[in-house]
Amino acid sequence: MKKLLWMAMVLFVAAGLFHVDVHAQSIQQEEGKVVVALGADLTEQQKDTVLELMGITREQLAGYEVVYITNAQEHQYLDAYLGSSVIGSKSLSSVLLKKGAAGSGVYVTTKNINYCTTGMYRNALLTAGVQDTEVIVAAPAPISGTAGLIGAVKAYEKMEGTTISDTSLSNALSELITTGELNEAVKNVSSEEIEQLMAWLKEKVAKGELESDADIRKAITEGEEKFGVTLSEEEAGLILDLMNKLKSMGLNSEYLLSQAEKLYNKYGADIVNHADEVISEAVSGAVSNAADGVWQNIKNTVKDFWNSLFG
Repeated sequence: MKKLLWMAMVLFVAAGLFHVDVHAQSIQQEEGKVVVALGADLTEQQKDTVLELMGITREQLAGYEVVYITNAQEHQYLDAYLGSSVIGSKSLSSVLLKKGAAGSGVYVTTKNINYCTTGMYRNALLTAGVQDTEVIVAAPAPISGTAGLIGAVKAYEKMEGTTISDTSLSNALSELITTGELNEAVKNVSSEEIEQLMAWLKEKVAKGELESDADIRKAITEGEEKFGVTLSEEEAGLILDLMNKLKSMGLNSEYLLSQAEKLYNKYGADIVNHADEVISEAVSGAVSNAADGVWQNIKNTVKDFWNSLFG
């Protein structure tokens, strides 16, 4: 038991320190800070409509940081998932981001978005690594809103002074579009139930419970029963592909525990007197392999392990 406690301590401290380090800039940002991403092809009249939907004036906009999303960016990220005719030739989706309090989570509202739901945006933004942010996605007239996720991520980068990798954004877009396809294809099921299924499966990925395709397929079958969803083989295959992409972004619990055991065996009870070396070694392997957005997964995995000891 003593050995397990030391292992938990190492992981808990290491994950906690790196969570602070990686997101230090995020924590320092002022609550209430606003960044706006505007479609580069909005006319002045359309811009006024979008700003009104966001609840801000041009005078207020002048005091905010603004980024512009081009149609070329939309094609750069979306061509792998959607036809060019669907993406179109003009960038109109716009997004307002407001920094929330620590621990407030991600809250999304939409205006004139008729395809992407708030739940789809929220789940995809969490996959991309967005935290503690209020998000408004708006358009001058009803549109699908798939490009809105790009604007949200780019605005978040500006707000936090950070960079979200293209891989993370691509996987978030894949999730958004896969969920949308399932919403349209699966009959007699609400979008909320599809979104809950996807979030539930993602949680299992983050906890390292889905190590193989067989594990994922078993979880999909379990999720179908749990959320009252019936999927075709093709639809289950879409989810399988997505979960494998998301799995590549995180670290599993076996890796963390093996690292902790190795450190305990090296330092034994004197581990506390080698805290700097322990923390450095505990995360050195993780840093070399980690993708952006992985750190919350590390924190959650350690938290689960800690709770298993004392729960």
